[in-house]
Amino acid sequence: MANRQAGSCNRQPNKGTPMKFALVLLILGWRLRWLAWRDAGFRKQLENRDVVMQWRTFNGKPARSFHFTPGKVVSKGGLHGQPTVTLNFKDANYAFRTLQVAGKNQMAFMEGMQAGDIKIEGDPGQLMWFMTLMKFIMPGGKKK
Repeated sequence: MANRQAGSCNRQPNKGTPMKFALVLLILGWRLRWLAWRDAGFRKQLENRDVVMQWRTFNGKPARSFHFTPGKVVSKGGLHGQPTVTLNFKDANYAFRTLQVAGKNQMAFMEGMQAGDIKIEGDPGQLMWFMTLMKFIMPGGKKK
């Protein structure tokens, strides 16, 4: 009985993490849409693009897709039928922690991929392109 209680106590702090990860993805979608509307440099990066990037956990919950087209980004919750590239995280807790440190440690994604905790499906070149957008996405990023 004591072991069961200890195990359930360990799960409690992570209970809201799927919601935190889903919220981060939602806010990222808002930020991308805003940049496509308001930032000329960001819009230039969208020229000649038709890319669907999906972020999800291994079990698919939560998941969100971002469709990049010239001058526009559309964000939708849930799994996309035909993403160009998918970024899979082992679980929502790991995804949330990784995104928290990724701004300061760009190697966090690479380390996660090497460990098998992050898996890429589809065109990895599109993920590399997305990484070039970080200078626009991060607060205090590129100013014109």
